[in-house]
Amino acid sequence: MAATRPQFLSVLVVGILLGLSLALPTQADNTAGPSAVANLATREGEDWPRFLGPRGDGTSSLPEIPLPWPDGGPRLVWHAEMGEGYGAPAVALGRIVLFDRVGDQARLRCLHAETGEQLWSVADPTSYRDTFGYDGGPRCCPVIANDRVLTFAADGLLSCRSLADGTLLWQVATSETYHVVQNFFGVGAAPLVIDAPYRPTARQLVIVPVGGSEPGSTPPAPERLDLVRGLDSGLVAFDLATGNEVWRCSSELASYSSPVLTSLGGRPRLLAWLRDQLVSVDPATGRETGSFRWRASELFSVNAANPVVLGDQVLLSETYEVGGVLLDVASTPRGDTFTPAWTSPKGARPDATLKAHWATPVVHQGHLYGTSGRNIGDARLVCVEAATGEVKWSERGLGRASVALVGDRLLVIGEFGEVLVVKATPEAYTPLAEATLTDPATGQPLLAPPCWAAPVIARGYAYLRGAGRVVCLDLLR
Repeated sequence: MAATRPQFLSVLVVGILLGLSLALPTQADNTAGPSAVANLATREGEDWPRFLGPRGDGTSSLPEIPLPWPDGGPRLVWHAEMGEGYGAPAVALGRIVLFDRVGDQARLRCLHAETGEQLWSVADPTSYRDTFGYDGGPRCCPVIANDRVLTFAADGLLSCRSLADGTLLWQVATSETYHVVQNFFGVGAAPLVIDAPYRPTARQLVIVPVGGSEPGSTPPAPERLDLVRGLDSGLVAFDLATGNEVWRCSSELASYSSPVLTSLGGRPRLLAWLRDQLVSVDPATGRETGSFRWRASELFSVNAANPVVLGDQVLLSETYEVGGVLLDVASTPRGDTFTPAWTSPKGARPDATLKAHWATPVVHQGHLYGTSGRNIGDARLVCVEAATGEVKWSERGLGRASVALVGDRLLVIGEFGEVLVVKATPEAYTPLAEATLTDPATGQPLLAPPCWAAPVIARGYAYLRGAGRVVCLDLLR
């Protein structure tokens, strides 16, 4: 059962909905407000402080990607080695933070975003071992919130540090605190920082899918998560300032999909697609306001792509069996109901519907663009009409690619390291530029597979990660 704030907060929420002067909970502006950290950036533009960017939807405010590219692709500014892990970096205030694993240390580094010069490096010990043999590095993108950096390690260690120098401010060992039975691939959902209007003072909350159970819930075999029952910590909110728990809700186990903040029917809602269900939550109180089950029947399946909000509709998409569903949402003060507008045809191939694995699709002019397919061989880059689920085109050969939207163009990083610009149009697959990045010193490719991290675009620079390396490209020169 969710822990709630005092009764007067419920009255405040009603007052908000009646148009009083209190602000609704909003996604935190992670680079605004007072900060003890100087801005090192020399170029104006938008930062990318969290997973899938400032709006959480994989879109950049750049008007376009200038073309044509010179031979060899956009100008390489710098590149740096990376340890184990799959997560993208975060960029703000002229700094880039990189989260990886070296040996038995989960390492967090802060570099100058425009030069690659290291500013500081810290680490925590980790003993995480993957059930299915994938590497033991972090799966999550770090989050920069004003002058703080949040990380969520594969072993469930949630940490908050100073962006200035990496000083530890607080930590929560969520796996131990909430009795989490290790998920198939460890922890992989990025935290979300939101502003929450509390009296007498406002605060920022860190929203994290945790998915704990009763003590002693360990199954007879580590992969038998079907025997594990959640308790009350599917989603947990922590105070950004202190690390103290503010509320918890849901008996769902965690997935790899990160929570999103939106407005449904004019009401603020957190949407968290957890192990079996999408749950909607009042962000002020932690009260569950609705749910919808969407998960494959296969034991070893996971939900990994984020919910995609299209007005008062929500798209869910997975790759193991059921595919995609577009949900019509009816929201009232008492709760939310979800009704399918369309679902993927049963047994449909990845080129005939949207079956996103972990890469969240982007939206442009009523169409969805992203990768559909579970494996390298069946994966397709697709364009899907959002209203109907109809595939307008599909293209093979890029593996499980990830995309970011810039104007009417897609920046695509293929699983094998190729970088492309593709026109975001339903008319046909239209590549506009393609490059294989190479090391000027050796001539060897810089991005080796698997390239599973989503592209990051900040102030005209693109930051792309492959196995063992991250590169910084200048998209504007």
